Amino acid sequence: MKENILIKNGVWKSTGDNLFWINVVQNKVFWLGMNNRTTENELGENWCHVGNGTIIDNQIILDWSDISVGKGNLNGRIVIEMISNNKMKVIEDSGNFGMSIWNWETDQLNFSQIPK
Repeated sequence: MKENILIKNGVWKSTGDNLFWINVVQNKVFWLGMNNRTTENELGENWCHVGNGTIIDNQIILDWSDISVGKGNLNGRIVIEMISNNKMKVIEDSGNFGMSIWNWETDQLNFSQIPK
């Protein structure tokens, strides 16, 4: 039998350097995701979304929706495979996540701490 992985709460960064604040409560996952700061867009200006989902085996199945902080107006479902407590990989998505790898960065990061 495969051992269940418990991912870390905190800030995760995708392959595209986008930030995701993730909190796990029992088998429930809550998150806030924002586009990274670029020369074209400020943090969260292009897209900003919230999501919630459930951990089943070593996968997170999560519904998400853009909110009006950013320009995006999308929503969908994403499935993420938990590889270890500090590494995940998107395996299915509706949206533009791509099959990116996500790595845990830190326990806490507030907006003023994000480099410009």
